[in-house]
Amino acid sequence: MSKNNVKPTDVENPFSVNDIIVSKTNLKGAITYVNDVICTLAEADESEMIGHQHNIIRHPDMPRSIFQLLWQQIKAKKEIFQKNA
Repeated sequence: MSKNNVKPTDVENPFSVNDIIVSKTNLKGAITYVNDVICTLAEADESEMIGHQHNIIRHPDMPRSIFQLLWQQIKAKKEIFQKNA
């Protein structure tokens, strides 16, 4: 899996409101952990993601400013949670 493999399909991949997408990175942005939910949504095995930069699974339309917020939280040793409405 490489950074250039992210190609939007305009096909929604729904998942349960009880599913939680979990990934962890080191301070250099390399993926150290992914759960089954993110593997399913990314259509990739854990082994394809571990050690790679997190942006290999970033949708190209995701604003970079979101990642600035994420890194601020990570550096402050805080977690990010998104709750469904």
